[in-house]
Order: sequence, then structure tokens, then C-alpha cells
Amino acid sequence: MTLNAYDYAVKAQQLCVLPDIYLKLKELLADESATLADISALISLEPALASNLLKIANSALFNFPKEIDSIDRALMILGIKEVQTLIDVYGVTASFSGLDPNILDMDKFWEISVDCALLTKFLAKKIKIENSESLFLSGLLHNIGELAIVHSNPKKVQYCEGYSKEETPWDRQTDSFGFTFSQCSAKLLSLWQLPQTIIDPIANYINAYNQDLDKKSTLLFITTRLALINSHPGMYSKKTFLGQHLLEDLLLTSDDIEQALEFCNVEGMAIMSALNVT
Repeated sequence: MTLNAYDYAVKAQQLCVLPDIYLKLKELLADESATLADISALISLEPALASNLLKIANSALFNFPKEIDSIDRALMILGIKEVQTLIDVYGVTASFSGLDPNILDMDKFWEISVDCALLTKFLAKKIKIENSESLFLSGLLHNIGELAIVHSNPKKVQYCEGYSKEETPWDRQTDSFGFTFSQCSAKLLSLWQLPQTIIDPIANYINAYNQDLDKKSTLLFITTRLALINSHPGMYSKKTFLGQHLLEDLLLTSDDIEQALEFCNVEGMAIMSALNVT
């Protein structure tokens, strides 16, 4: 029987369990009577989460002039929405922490994912996309479906990783599975009940070249390809790979792209360390 994107997502949900602390925090954050003190107290019970949250709060993602040295202060300065994003990052990345690196190059996987997140965040700010806070997470998790599938079909995933300048990763994924890894990502994140604002660009961006989509999905189309270019120098051309008509639609210039890449290359390793995916 041929499995579809949803089938693989269901299997991954059963194998890759979200941490208990993540589920408790999601429940607490959904409780309108919960206070910042309640949330801070629960986060503080998980040293790994608390440490990573403070690392990210003090990273270039937020660029605050003074060090944020406590969970209470992080909650006050960042706000609940940003902390929710960081908690989602922790939950999803922790659930896939035990994968065999011999099956999939996890360093390369997270390098591309973090690059995409940073590029998306930078360019969303540059072109002033409204309510773009969730786009960082869309960029980071756009390809998490690959980790969901590798449990069930490692050989096909390895084949998909053998792309070259003659074909894109998405071509191989569609040929092998009938869908892209990002489409599986969207299904899995839906099962895990992440916000739809994170999921929608992931579900839709693959069609941006030929369809008139919203700015968030269009930007994610560009940044997924830009992250691939950045991780494989010389394999793809920015002039032909990104979609010139999409850059024009978003009023992005070549200078904007180069600035985004510079930001990404300066901050990428630090963010990978802060996210604890190195």
C-alpha cells in the first residue's frame, strides 16, 4: 500500500513523542487564567528548556541591548507569543533528537533549516510583512517531514538527498513519494496542533512559482531555495532558482538577498547552538 503524507505523519507522531514538559506548557498557555509566574515556574522545572530559551532570547534573533538573565525577564520582554514560538521549537526539535546520523546528515539538515528560518525572518522584516512572527518557525520546520518519513523509509529518503544541479530536492521527493517533505511537515505539525499561521506557509509555498499566493508563502518559497543555495555553493543559480517574478512581487532586490545571506552566515552557527541542534 502506498502511503501518503498524512499516513507518514501519523506514523511519526506515534514514534516521535513530544516531551511531557512541552505538552504541559501548551496546556498552561491555553489557560486564560494562567499567569506569567505560572508559566515561568513550569519552564524552570526543565533545565534544558530554560537554558535554550535564555540562549535564544540573548541571540541575534532579538538583539536586546541588555542580557536577559531570567525566565521571568524573558517572558516580560519577549512576550507570550515569542515564548510560545520558542517552546514550539523546543518541543518539535526534541522529539526528533534520537535519529541515526548515519541515515541522514543531521548537521546539514539543521543547517538548511536554520538558514531558512533566519533568511525568512530577515526578509520578512525587510519587506514589512504584517504579523510575521510565526514565519521564523515556518522556515525552521518547513522540512521536518523528512525526519518524520526517515523512520519508515530511510532508503527512499537517502535517495531524495542525492539531488544535483540537474534536479531539485522537491523533484526527487515528488517522484519517490508523490508529495514533498514539506507537505508531510504540514500534516505532522497539524497533528501536533501548532498554530495554523505556522503551518499554512509550509503547506502552500511549494506552489508559489505557478500560483498567486500570499506574501508569507511566496517568501518561504524563495527562502527555502535560498537556504539550499547557501548550503550547496555553486549548485544552483540565484538568477534562475529563486523565481525573478516572485522577487519582483515582493519588491526584493539583489542587495536584499545578499544582506539576508550575510546575516544568515554570521548568525547561523550561534542559532544552531542556541536551539541545541548542533
